[in-house]
Amino acid sequence: MSRAKIPKQVLPDKALHYTAEDVRVGTSQLVAEYRAKRLRCDTIADLGCGVGFQSFAFAKTCQRVFAVERDARKLETAKKNAEALGIKNITFLQGDALDSALIKKLKSCDIIFCDTERPLGEVRRTLETIQPNPAELLQAYSPITPQIAIELPPFLKDIPLAGEREYLSIHGALSRLTIYCGKLAKAERSIVLLPGGEHLESAKEKTRLKTAQALDGFSYLYDINPAVLQAGLLAEVDALAGQMLEFYAYEKKQFFCSKRIVKSPFLRAYKIFGIVPREISEIRTQLLQLNAGKVILRQSLDPKEYWKERRKYEQGLTGNRTVHLFLFSNAVIAEAVV
Repeated sequence: MSRAKIPKQVLPDKALHYTAEDVRVGTSQLVAEYRAKRLRCDTIADLGCGVGFQSFAFAKTCQRVFAVERDARKLETAKKNAEALGIKNITFLQGDALDSALIKKLKSCDIIFCDTERPLGEVRRTLETIQPNPAELLQAYSPITPQIAIELPPFLKDIPLAGEREYLSIHGALSRLTIYCGKLAKAERSIVLLPGGEHLESAKEKTRLKTAQALDGFSYLYDINPAVLQAGLLAEVDALAGQMLEFYAYEKKQFFCSKRIVKSPFLRAYKIFGIVPREISEIRTQLLQLNAGKVILRQSLDPKEYWKERRKYEQGLTGNRTVHLFLFSNAVIAEAVV
């Protein structure tokens, strides 16, 4: 699902202390505030608090916050930032989240939240490389409270943990996966879109999803929010749309299509203007007839080759219309529906 690149904002006060790396691995203000509302309680523990971005949000919705971090530099930075913000209801603790002595200090917590640490640059995420180990974390803290939330990489597969799997999408991109345990779990799977806050849960009873073998006869094509795909909520999106959608897949790409327009925050719609053979001459003839000026290529390309390939289609175009070119077995020429 194409999206605009949005700068990551962690805190509005630029006078606070943090490094570029702290921002890169830290929780954005948008996510921190959403999660703080969902995990509102009297006392919460923020395990792996880093320089405090999430803890500061918890401090607004909870009476007391325990911020735990094993990195001394990060914890001291978090303390300085809390002081600068005038936050006084956070207790900072240095140590390993699985240390028994530290766990005893958190026995008054209503909810345990942990933002796990993942090796930077890891190509394929696995539970074995995540710290602290989620299974060990659950075993260690369950005697204190069953209300535990653990953040994991969103593309992680084979997750042997019971609880609600909530996928967060930010500005159209898959961003977070949080496992909610105990009474925090409201469904088997769910997705939340930020900043709008749109929410969708997995249905207890599945409805049948129709599959289209070709796009002939359809008027609209839809990008699917990646959180929908990762959470497996295709049937739920279709049900929300009144079962007007059909699923279409080409190679590794997945779309919805329909004969009538469907408006949904989980989809991005394109009006189909033409379906022609994948020949440049055929495509350019259609582009000229549509008064096209710009062509957005919707295919997997090496970034270095993208503009070279795009110019092949745009050469000689003088119109003012921006079209999207989807290259399947045939070429689908479409326009984004605003």
